[in-house]
Amino acid sequence: MKFLDKELKIPRLVVAGVTSGVGKTSITSAIIYGIKKRGYRIQPFKVGPDYIDPSYLSAISGKDAKNLDVWLMGESELLHSFVKNSTSDISVIEGVMGYYDGFGGKTNYASTHHVASLLKSPTILILDASKTARSIAATALGFAKFHRNSRIVGIILNKIGSKKHESMCKQALASLKVSILGSILRNSESLESRHLGLIPVKEQRSLQNKIRKVSREISDSLDIDKIIQICKNVSELPKVQVKKSKTYSYSSGCT
Repeated sequence: MKFLDKELKIPRLVVAGVTSGVGKTSITSAIIYGIKKRGYRIQPFKVGPDYIDPSYLSAISGKDAKNLDVWLMGESELLHSFVKNSTSDISVIEGVMGYYDGFGGKTNYASTHHVASLLKSPTILILDASKTARSIAATALGFAKFHRNSRIVGIILNKIGSKKHESMCKQALASLKVSILGSILRNSESLESRHLGLIPVKEQRSLQNKIRKVSREISDSLDIDKIIQICKNVSELPKVQVKKSKTYSYSSGCT
């Protein structure tokens, strides 16, 4: 058995979505890009065993992304792995699926929210605004209130159609008193992760260039300075007891 020898305050952030396909990877890459441009070193993480999305995060951060999977690792091992690998200035964790989607319909186990709770991490929620206006507030309120401690501290609006559309969404969200940290236009480029195939990003120069281009474009629509403040405004992580195990160590990056 092994204990972390002290409590640690690690600047960190979870980027979650209301569903899959809402733009998590593109926006997480943009957040990493924007924070790096301000002189910080970033360690990326990905919730779940996925090996495709982390390759984008690795490419834009310059650091190998690590997987955080409660189902494979267990809670204590996940926390230990996070602390062990958080050697940069800020750790950014991309979620998986919808924020509360995990093992089953009656539990948050293995969900992005579960990981955010284990890591005591603030969460930014990405909302697809493409086919909604005032109703977007109902979606945001549902996610904020679904769990007594949702950990949601900010919202990013994706696929905004116009300035008027953006204004309507912001008016609707004003009563929630949650920071809106960015509004991304509908015609902005994005990263189609499932088109990656089996060729690593590092071996595709054109794809590396696209990742940088997309990340730069989206980051201009984000309040990066406020996001950095959120990353730093975190509590210390507790001491944890870890049982040494190799059962989860495989090529996805769970180490």
